Parts: sequence; C-alpha cells; structure tokens
Amino acid sequence: MQTYKKRIFVETEYLGANVSCIHTEKGLVLIDSPFLPEDAKAWATLIREKADKDIAFQINTDHHFDHVMGNEFLTGNIICHSTAAKGIKYLRDKKALKNIIKESFPDILESLESEIDDLRIPSPHLTFDRKLTLYMGNATILLEFVGGHSPGTILVYLLEDRVVFTGDNVEGQFPYFGQGQFYVWKEILKKILSMDIELVVPGHGPVGGKEMVEKYLSFFQNMEEEVKDFKLQGVTMEQMAQQSKTINFFPVDEAAGEVQDPYWLGQQYRFAAKQILAL
Repeated sequence: MQTYKKRIFVETEYLGANVSCIHTEKGLVLIDSPFLPEDAKAWATLIREKADKDIAFQINTDHHFDHVMGNEFLTGNIICHSTAAKGIKYLRDKKALKNIIKESFPDILESLESEIDDLRIPSPHLTFDRKLTLYMGNATILLEFVGGHSPGTILVYLLEDRVVFTGDNVEGQFPYFGQGQFYVWKEILKKILSMDIELVVPGHGPVGGKEMVEKYLSFFQNMEEEVKDFKLQGVTMEQMAQQSKTINFFPVDEAAGEVQDPYWLGQQYRFAAKQILAL
C-alpha cells in the first residue's frame, strides 16, 4: 500500500482493480473494493488500523465485478451512479457472476465458487445521476458521472489535494471496450487533462500524474488514425486486429510472467474499431 498526501492510501497489487482510501475527519471514504474476498477482508483491517477510523462511505467508480465484489466486507454505505446500480443488481445473479469471472480469470473460478455462492453484493445506499458532493469536514469529494469505460463510470475528485480517481477511464493496460463508448471516452481524457490535478489514481496500474492521461489519450488517437487508415486500404475487421501496431501499445513484462491473451486483445480492438467506423 502506498500513501499520498499523508491521507490517501492506494493499493495497486490486489488481483483486479486498484482500491483507494481517503482519511477524512468524518471517517474513511473508500474508492472501489478488492475483487477477492480475502483481499477485501485484509483491506478492511489494514485501513482501519492505519487510520484508526471507521468507514463512512464506499464509492464504486463502475459496476464491474472487480470493483464491487468486496463491498460486502467493507460497509453498507455504498455510493455509485444510478446506471451502475443496475449493473450491481445483475451481478447478484450467481450464475451470471461466475460466467463473467470465468471470462477474465478462468484459472481461479473453481477455487472461488464456494465463496461466490456465499457472497452478498449489497445494493447501493445512495445513487446519483449527474454530480454528488461529499463534505467530509477537512475533505471535499466531488463525484461526477462521465461514462466512457462503462455506462455508469464516474470520476472522483478530492478538491483540497487536487487528486483524481479516474476509475477505468485511465489504466496502465489495454482497455476493456466491451461496454465502452470510444469517442465519449476520448473526450473524458481531454476533460481530465483540463482539470487542476497533481495526482492521478487510475483504475488499474501505477499511480502517476497527467502524463498517464496524456499517454492514454495518445493511445486513443493512434488507434483512431490506424483504424481509419486500415479502412481506406480495404483491410477487413479481422485483419485490422492482426495487423495493428496499436494493439501492442501497452507492452507486458514477459520476464515477470505477464501475458496478454491475443484473442481478448483482438476482441477489444474490434469493439473499438466498429465504433470508430460507425461515424
């Protein structure tokens, strides 16, 4: 766990999404929850001991399983966008949840099945449609619906410390486009770059500054140009993914055991390419 601005705690090493905690006068405000139950329990213990306060709110930046599965072990005071709340309700169907996890982590599903059967993913305590502000004494936390990565993705901005928690609208890896809106997403990256920020906490990957957002925007621009060039050359959708250079924009450390699934990458590339060519 890393500490920033003396009161922001971020864990980037859990399997799944990054999770964060803001220590405020009125309690701890968490952003996203660990995917694995054992990690969620450990996170709850760690932050309570570190800050010597209880959890006031749990914010989910979207409804995807790797952001919400640990909610049960943290607090019932859950906040998310109204559209994300519908997605969370869908995840309470255990069969559907297992199928979704199987697509992303097939190797660990069997070991998780009994825990998933016992899992309770709580309904959000509070939802909003456009903006919501939490006044937490010494911390003003602004929540804003932006979409992009998913239909219910939000930005979380800690005003006093000029820190933005982007959810999966910024990552250190090739993005999941299954529910994404390519052009909306691209404009959100420009919006983030226009904000007064010192620190960027992404949905996945290391914490950084605006350079992370600039890199992600560069990826979107490169991909858009590449797909349009392919179209002019008469390249088919299947061939685009095979011939793409942008698909390797985020290299992996093979020496550290990191791998990329070519099928998954091709699938995500085609999702985005269809949107680019639809205009």
